[in-house]
Amino acid sequence: MEEIAKVRRVIRKADPSGPHETLLILDATFGQNTLQQVIAFDKAIQVTGLVLTKLDGSAKGGVVAAIARQCPKPVRFIGVGEGIDDLRPFNARDFVDALFE
Repeated sequence: MEEIAKVRRVIRKADPSGPHETLLILDATFGQNTLQQVIAFDKAIQVTGLVLTKLDGSAKGGVVAAIARQCPKPVRFIGVGEGIDDLRPFNARDFVDALFE
């Protein structure tokens, strides 16, 4: 964690207003461990948004509800495959509908 926090400090030396966005990429298959990752990384680097990957398999990403309650961060993108076109902007309505399919 200290190494990634150092990257943030170096960026701020180069540009005091930076970093402008700090995205944390999360594997949707990790379940409740994901919440602990968000909390730890947010403490170290002040996370501003999330990218949730591996939603093309059995994982549905329900941990987002726990994250929203305990450490709210906006989900910016979701990954539904391995290709570049499989990274999509997050749409809350579509996400919730998919949870209950």
